[in-house]
Parts: sequence; structure tokens; C-alpha cells
Amino acid sequence: MRGGSGVGPDPDFSIGSYLARQRRLRGVSLDELAVLTRIPRRSLERLEDGAFDNQVDGFARGFVRTVAEALGLDAEEAVMRLIGEPPTSEDDRRPSWHQLRRLAVAGALLVGALAALVWVGTWLAGRHGASGDGAEVDIVYRRDVVRSLAARERASGPFSAPQASRSEPLDSGREEHPD
Repeated sequence: MRGGSGVGPDPDFSIGSYLARQRRLRGVSLDELAVLTRIPRRSLERLEDGAFDNQVDGFARGFVRTVAEALGLDAEEAVMRLIGEPPTSEDDRRPSWHQLRRLAVAGALLVGALAALVWVGTWLAGRHGASGDGAEVDIVYRRDVVRSLAARERASGPFSAPQASRSEPLDSGREEHPD
């Protein structure tokens, strides 16, 4: 068994070397495989050289599935070889440095957004609370002129002539606030 140094994956067990070995065992040339699969020869060479060994996206899976079917192999098994075994040890399940970094950035953004919301809330509360900080507000009571004329008419009696003269100013509509 080669690859016991632990430096990287064993090339004998990569999907590219597996498919190349199976192709040679069946006596199929790369040109024949290119015609069977309609995949360019250069892409098949890259597949066998291991260019897709660490890629598990749909593109690589499609290549592996098509080549495996053309060689008469079980396509699902070949795709599973590409994907590999799920991690079994606790160390393999730990998040990567990039995942931790993304999580830290997301947390920092969340804390910043919450701090901004608290600041805006405090600022708005300060603006609305400014009128209640002891500053005296002038209260103006306005009187309805028509209603005050009607009240005068009622006070003078139902059948009596109006008491107001032209020299008398009309009610301004302002009433002083008693303290």
C-alpha cells in the first residue's frame, strides 16, 4: 500500500487513477472513450490525471458518472468514490478556519447593528424627551368666537336687543391662562 506517509491522498485510490485503471483493464483508448462519452480527450486526460479528485461539484460528478457508465461501471459507486467517506473522528468534524472567520465576521456585524439600533433609540428618546426637561411651554387656550357670541346672546335674554356696540372690539379668541 503506497501513500502511508500521510502527506496527502493516495494517488492509487483517487477517482482519476481508478477510472484510468478501469479503462486500461477494459482495453478502451482515450480517443474511444471521448467518442463514447462526447467528452473532449483533453478533459478526460485531466480527469485521469486527478484534476477533479478534490472537486465534488455537479460538473465533476457528471464527468465521473458519464465515464463510469461508458466503461460499464456502477455510476453511483464511482460518484461515491469521488465524494469520499464522511469524516469519522472528532477532529475532522471541527469547522475550518474559513468557517470560523465567517462566523466571527457575522457576529461582529450583528453586534455592530445592535449597537447602532441602541444608539438611534437613545438619540430619538433624547429628542422627544427634550420638551419635558423642565422648559416651560406656553399654553394658549383659544375660544370659539361664534360660541362666545352665542353665550352673550343667551345671557342678555331671548328677546332683547344685542348689547354689543360697534366701538367694542370683538373677542380675539385668546384667553389668558390662569396660573
